[in-house]
Amino acid sequence: MFWDARVVADILGVPGPGEGRFPHISTDTRALAPGDLFIALKGERFDAHAFLAEARARGAGAAVVRRGTAPVPGLPYFEVDDPLAALGVLGRARRQAFAPGTPVVAITGSSGKTSTKELVAAALSPRYRVHATAANLNNEIGVPLTLLAAPDEAQALVIEAGASVPGEIARLRGVIEPTIAVITTVGFAHVAGFGSLEGVLREKLSLLDGVPLAVVGTDPPELALEARRRTRTIVAGSAASADVRADSLGLDEEGRCVLRWLGREVTLPLFGMHQGDNAMLALAVARETGVDPAAALAALAGVAVPGGRGRVSRRGDLTIIDDTYNANPGSLARAVESAARLARARGRPLAVVVGTMLELGPESARLHAAAAADIARCDPELVGAVGEFAAAFAPYRARFGERLLVAENAAMLGPRLKAALRGNEVVLLKASRGVALEQVLPHLS
Repeated sequence: MFWDARVVADILGVPGPGEGRFPHISTDTRALAPGDLFIALKGERFDAHAFLAEARARGAGAAVVRRGTAPVPGLPYFEVDDPLAALGVLGRARRQAFAPGTPVVAITGSSGKTSTKELVAAALSPRYRVHATAANLNNEIGVPLTLLAAPDEAQALVIEAGASVPGEIARLRGVIEPTIAVITTVGFAHVAGFGSLEGVLREKLSLLDGVPLAVVGTDPPELALEARRRTRTIVAGSAASADVRADSLGLDEEGRCVLRWLGREVTLPLFGMHQGDNAMLALAVARETGVDPAAALAALAGVAVPGGRGRVSRRGDLTIIDDTYNANPGSLARAVESAARLARARGRPLAVVVGTMLELGPESARLHAAAAADIARCDPELVGAVGEFAAAFAPYRARFGERLLVAENAAMLGPRLKAALRGNEVVLLKASRGVALEQVLPHLS
C-alpha cells in the first residue's frame, strides 16, 4: 500500500508536506527505499535525528521528527512531540484499516510467546491469509512496524507483545486493538522491571482490558481466575482444568511433542512437552475463529520457529537441544524436564548447560539456586554453568566433581565442554539472550 502525505498528516494531527505518497514507513536508514517515510526514533544508544541527511541521500520522501529539528534541504518533515508515539499512531491506523471482523490476535506471556505466535498463525492458515510478527518484533517499535507491514490481502493478524516495565502491554494493546488476547504463562520473567510475580501477572493481564475474548494457559492457576474477572475466557492446555484440553501429550524419539486432540494426532516439529500447551492455545484460537479443528491440528505439523528456541539437531551421536534464545525459571524447568525425559527414553546420559537468567532483580540469587537444585535432582551426567549459575551450583561441587564445569562466559566454557563430553549425550543449552550461550555450539561435534 501507499501512504498519502495528507493522510499521514491527518493521522498524526500535524501539518505535512502537502503532496506525496510513501510506499513504506521505516525506522532504519539502512533499509530505506526511495520515497519511503522515515521515522527518526531516539533510543538509549542512538538518535536517528543524526541520520536525517543520510535518509535524504537514500531517497526518503519525508521524515517524522521531533519539533524544532534543524531542517535538511530536500527532506520534508512531519514535526511531532514524540516520533515513537507517532509510530504507534500510524501502526494503529494501519490496524484499523482492516475490515471489522478481521481476527486480530495479540499474544503475550512470560515464556512461549514466539512459539505460540507461530502455532496460532499456522492453526489459522487453513481458513485465513495470516500476517504475523516476524522474528521478535514485539516491543513499542516492533509492534507498529509489524502492523505497518501487513499487506492489504491479509485476513488475520497475529501480533506478539512483550514488555519489561509496567505499562508497556497496555500501550501495545492500544496499538493492536486485539479481538482475541492470548496469555501463555505468567512467571518470573522481567521481575526486575515489574517488582514481583504479582507485578508480572498484573502487566500481562492488562492485555485483556476491553478485549472481547481471552485465551489463557493454566500456569499459574490464578491466571485463569483473574482473566475471567475481566472478559470471556477460554482456558487451554493439557491440565484437567482446561476448557480446551489435549487428549494426551508425549515425545517422539527426537524429543518433539506428540499431541493428540479430538481423536487425531500430530507431531509438532518443536522440542518439549510444554509445546503441547502452546499448541492447545493455538487450537482454541482457531476454534473460536471458525477454523475446522482437523485442518487446524494438521497445520501445526508444518510450523517453524526461529533458531535458539528448542531446535533439536544431531552431531554424530550427540543430540543437541538449542534453547539458547531466552530463559526464565519456568521455561528452564520445562526444558530440563523434557530433556531428561528424552535422555531416559533413549538410554543416553544427560548434559545440562545453563547460563544466567537475566532481569530477575532481587530474586535472582534465590531463583538461580532453586533452578540449580532442580537440575541436580535430575542427576545429569554433566553440568555446564555460566555466570550466576556458577555460584548457584557451588553447593554441588563435591557431588558432581569433574562432572561440573564452571566458566565465566560461554566462550570459555565451549572448549571445556567439548573435552568433557563422551559423545553420546543429550545436551540441553539454555540461557537468557544476553549470555550468548550459542557460542558453545561450534565446540559440539
